[in-house]
Amino acid sequence: MKHPTCPTLPHPARLHLTTAALTFACGILCVAATSRAAAETLLADQGASPYRIVVATNSLPSERYAAEELQRYLEKITGAKLTIVTGGPSTGAEIRLGRAAADLAPPPKNPDAFTLRTSGARLLISGAEPRGTLYGVYALLEEKLGVRWFTPDCEVAPRTSRLPLPKLDETQTPPLEYREVYWSEMLHNADFCARHRLNGATYGLTEKHGGRGAVYFPFVHSLDALVPPEVCKEHPEYLPLIDGKRKSGYVQRCLANPDVIKMSIARVRQWIKEHPGANIISVSQNDTFNYCKCDACQALDEAEGSPSASLIRFVNLIAADLEHDFPAVRIDTLAYQYTRRPPKTLRPRPNVIVRLCSIECCFAHDLGTCPSEENHRFRDDILAWQPVAPLLYVWDYTPNFGHYQQPFPNFDSLQPNARFFAGHGVKGLFEQGNYSGGGAGEMEPLRAYLLAKILWNPDTDVKRHTTEFLDAYYGTAAGDIRAYLDLLEAQVRDGKAHAHIFDSPKAAYLNDGFVAKALEIFDHAEAAPLPEPFRARVHTARLPIWYVQIATGRVRGADRSRVFDLFVEGARRAGVTDVSEGRTLNDWAEKEKGK
Repeated sequence: MKHPTCPTLPHPARLHLTTAALTFACGILCVAATSRAAAETLLADQGASPYRIVVATNSLPSERYAAEELQRYLEKITGAKLTIVTGGPSTGAEIRLGRAAADLAPPPKNPDAFTLRTSGARLLISGAEPRGTLYGVYALLEEKLGVRWFTPDCEVAPRTSRLPLPKLDETQTPPLEYREVYWSEMLHNADFCARHRLNGATYGLTEKHGGRGAVYFPFVHSLDALVPPEVCKEHPEYLPLIDGKRKSGYVQRCLANPDVIKMSIARVRQWIKEHPGANIISVSQNDTFNYCKCDACQALDEAEGSPSASLIRFVNLIAADLEHDFPAVRIDTLAYQYTRRPPKTLRPRPNVIVRLCSIECCFAHDLGTCPSEENHRFRDDILAWQPVAPLLYVWDYTPNFGHYQQPFPNFDSLQPNARFFAGHGVKGLFEQGNYSGGGAGEMEPLRAYLLAKILWNPDTDVKRHTTEFLDAYYGTAAGDIRAYLDLLEAQVRDGKAHAHIFDSPKAAYLNDGFVAKALEIFDHAEAAPLPEPFRARVHTARLPIWYVQIATGRVRGADRSRVFDLFVEGARRAGVTDVSEGRTLNDWAEKEKGK
């Protein structure tokens, strides 16, 4: 999704900084007393700097890129372009990065962790390899200097003529080893994702970004690739036995069949050879039920109390065959739908990742406390997997997949859910969103931004991040957008209405009162003088209300035609290509136009 450029704002306009950042910001704002200022060590003053950025002669590509990013943004902030040098003795007035800082600040062990430390006149950014130093630079720029990357085309870099060197001694280690926000907003700009310290499999991250934390092949639902349908035509015994017959089509496989196991091991070894960079191989069920109930499969599943038993045994056999030859490769499988409950006694091997899926849940409320039966069952499942899965990941869901443009009241639950996951042993979190080519889903830019912040730190200040984003992205209309979001969340806060990922536009939380009040809010926002790009952004935020009006028949006749045209024209200007998972805007518009 493309956005008009966000204006660079003078610091601290519209930014509500943390206490630590505000303490440092007092120097940026030049409010320190003259006597104190005289004692300060300045990184830059009046467009000049005595500092240089130092990288080691054997620095990683990500460390050299970190130096370039630091140079770029310090120049934006101060006007001073610091020189980047390689190696050499320490001179004092310098910022040492990565391997050039390791002797003074030993790096943490976690590959994404880093230390920020001042030592005399030196600033040390020492990160674990391969990404830690780059992430340390971004933490400095964002958390200490006020830079914000709200969307790929909307950033804020505060400006000052005088920049003191902050006093720093901190180490950051993310609780999640794998962090992926799978929204279109994040999928087409690897630099943007790296700035948010996301290390997912689908971002196109390269060596300069420190690569990806998880390199999958394939990504999911791999049984058809392991044992292809054309092979099953010659060997129907590879197919699942259901109601006494071997069932073809999009189905699982007979996971107890020795030839299926042998073929799958050979195929996984082939994949590792063909994709040497992959560190996670997916051996996971197809996206369907249709699982095998032959005597062998069913006996194990019944004895273990869950159909996950036959899957875990199958995955374990493959993992055991590989672990000696490929100790760095892990096997990923799903706990999804019929396999969500763990077996009683079977345990995944140490090189197996179990990816638990929350697809059935209510997402309007905290997974840990929501009284819905779906969330109660999910809590039971994650509590059961936590002590037995050596590596537990979660595949989570964050839009309405049946209606990308439909208001989805899950903002209140984003952070509590991430905290719930992290608090129950989850080490990787995949947040699936609207991943269509055009993106521009309902409140997509804000949701993607908040998820990125939360995945790095589940305890982050979401209220502050929301306020900063709305102020920068919507300008003087921020108050109206905030009122709209509060209105949407108010529809579910009493717990009487729940929200699921395939709710229809007639869901209880999209009632007449909500729609009428939302229209009033957007009328007020668009009636005020509002320059571009803010006006276009507000117009895009309004599309979901028009979508609900059209889909529920709340407008008829000439009014329907007017609202339909406004929605379609606005959606196309915003870049929308799909209105749901599997349905394009053009197909939807062609069908709806004739009604």
